[in-house]
Amino acid sequence: MAKQIKAIKCPHCGSIGKTEVKADHFKCTSCNTEYYLDNDDININHNINFNSSTPFSDPSTAKRIGLVVGGVVAVFILFTFIIPSLFSSRKSYPAKENVRAEYSWYSTDVSAYANKDGRPIVVVLGVRRYSGDDHENETGEYISFYDLLTDKELKTQKTGTFSLSNGNNFELKQFSDNNFYGIANKERVYKIDKENLLASDVTQSLFKDHAKLASGIANAAFAYDSYGEAFNVMSNEGTNVFFYPLVNKIYTMDEVYVEKRKLEVAVPNEVLQTRFEFSHKSDDYPEEKIQLFKYTKRDTKGGPDDNVILEWQESASTHEKNITFGTNIMRSYVDLTPGRLYFNPKVLYSDDNYVIITSNKTAAESAPTNIQCIDARDGKLIFTYPFPTNQNFSECIKYKDGFVVGSYNFFLAIGLDGKLIKEFKIK
Repeated sequence: MAKQIKAIKCPHCGSIGKTEVKADHFKCTSCNTEYYLDNDDININHNINFNSSTPFSDPSTAKRIGLVVGGVVAVFILFTFIIPSLFSSRKSYPAKENVRAEYSWYSTDVSAYANKDGRPIVVVLGVRRYSGDDHENETGEYISFYDLLTDKELKTQKTGTFSLSNGNNFELKQFSDNNFYGIANKERVYKIDKENLLASDVTQSLFKDHAKLASGIANAAFAYDSYGEAFNVMSNEGTNVFFYPLVNKIYTMDEVYVEKRKLEVAVPNEVLQTRFEFSHKSDDYPEEKIQLFKYTKRDTKGGPDDNVILEWQESASTHEKNITFGTNIMRSYVDLTPGRLYFNPKVLYSDDNYVIITSNKTAAESAPTNIQCIDARDGKLIFTYPFPTNQNFSECIKYKDGFVVGSYNFFLAIGLDGKLIKEFKIK
């Protein structure tokens, strides 16, 4: 059969440029593809050969291949370098020195006060233990101030180093003249500037006027409330005394007891103060309910003082039923809330208008704790805030919008309407 002549295109690149290698066998001049023709042009068979020294001799083919290769390279660069850099640039990482160090409080005492604007401030004295090698040297004794309502740390001050070898005992106390003190490990006494948020070491200067402490302070602690507002101090010579900063006087233990006994005798024109105290469970009259007493006693103005222990007892001589042990320093007393039932109660705060107490909701030892506000004048209940669990609350202050009631590591700000305003926790 006769052959038909046609314009033959390269089956690989489409070029019509070719050279005849042998009969019916051709080689594309553009891409070096070899192909041959079957009879009647039924089949075109090709063999691509990339081993030629001039694979891109055709400009159009070379351009297409270059675009393909360039595209592959561009995609590789895009996904390997450009896109990751775009994502990483969107997330800003602070400089290493600005990264917030992680710490936890250890062996602390915590208290609260209202500043001159009536805003509640929480103060923490104790050890901050920092984690991480970069911040290990920051671990130490600190005093820090927080805004209770916003959780914001207002100021912190490193006051000493940290050692596991000591007891790491810390105490905070605000006296009735509004002076605030802290004691660290029974060695250092700090006076706290509540407005400027500073702690000054007054271990020596506080006692400088007293010869019995001229040798220096070996240790110091806050005296029990039954002694009044005082420091219990031991000098470096081993002398143990009570220092009363409000009157700037020193008393030995025996001298304190003498002053306590003087409180039993009324003196002309003495100034009285009003206090509130719960009676104790009576052994002689176990059926007697615990009562909240409002009583008066002589105001010692910051000198040696005494507290009362109110308990119904039977007189051994007359067999009369009396409130005894401590009544000898009282000038008057009255049951402020007659008939009301209390379980494990405690007075946390009182002034001319309010008394804040806590008590268990029921007689069960683990019953939830109620926080109550009572009118100091007539005993009427102003509000009850029911805390969901049993909790040992230990202090209370008044601030401009209500009260702050505190436990060992958290505080509750409660409004005068008895509603919770804010809960603050030490972290």
